[in-house]
Amino acid sequence: MRRGIAAPDPAPARASALLAVALLVLAGCGGPAGTDGNLVDNWSALPAASYAPPPPGTCLSGAVSAFEPPAAPLPEVACAEPHTVEVVGAGTASDAPAPPAWDSDQSRAAFAECDKAAAAYLGGDWRTGRLFPVFRLPTAAVWQAGGRQYLCGIAEAADDLFAPLERTGSVRGGLGGAAQDRPLALTCVRLTGGDLDAKGFYGSVDAVKPVTCDVPHDTEFVGAWTAPAGDYPAQQRLKELAGDACYLRIAEFLGISQTQLYQRADIYTFWTGLTASQWALGDRTAHCFLNVSTKTPLRASVRGLGTKRLP
Repeated sequence: MRRGIAAPDPAPARASALLAVALLVLAGCGGPAGTDGNLVDNWSALPAASYAPPPPGTCLSGAVSAFEPPAAPLPEVACAEPHTVEVVGAGTASDAPAPPAWDSDQSRAAFAECDKAAAAYLGGDWRTGRLFPVFRLPTAAVWQAGGRQYLCGIAEAADDLFAPLERTGSVRGGLGGAAQDRPLALTCVRLTGGDLDAKGFYGSVDAVKPVTCDVPHDTEFVGAWTAPAGDYPAQQRLKELAGDACYLRIAEFLGISQTQLYQRADIYTFWTGLTASQWALGDRTAHCFLNVSTKTPLRASVRGLGTKRLP
């Protein structure tokens, strides 16, 4: 009987082939000569996240409002191009888990430093100009990334003293020198509003537009007044404090006593500022103005007018 011959079993051959491939793969994954096989032990650490505000003299574009933190980024632009803010300084806040609150002691101290930087940059107090400060603390994202720098800026005021005018050129030195050489000085303004009474005075004011004193206007800046420190007053008390203080500023501006000013009856008191947000940041300043009837517009300054009739 013919003995049958069994067919070869392929399993041992397949196993040998797989083992050979595995050895080749493992050999290919081996490190080159002179290496330890650790892929990450010699990588340098990533640099720490940082943020540096633009240097003084940089111009920025975007929406801002006096004594309110900017809500959106302010991109850099050439100062010869239209812009709203000019950087006058910067500083570094103390380290903490989160950025300082707007009404914190640290924010008030930082704003005070910005105030000094603005005066040095402008050549005078911004409160005597048609200007307002822009104060920007690090955002939460920047703070978490390690940024601790705050920005100090200045904006020129448009048709009220808390909204920006888009301008070209620099504000540097704009409040320095003699009165006639201070191109950014706040002098005369023209009011617009509603509820005009029979005497020609507005019952409500919508806009305060700075103008030169040789064009028709009804209002003139007489100086700034700073309220005493303390809690933010109730509105009625605030009106009384600012009204009385500005009344005195007007009398001094005209060169007469408060009694003589009362007897004139043709000059009223007007003031702006002293918002709750402004007070919270440590600035308690009001802008004081004298105001005349829209029926008798002025075309020159009335500084030193005394008891004489309006020109």
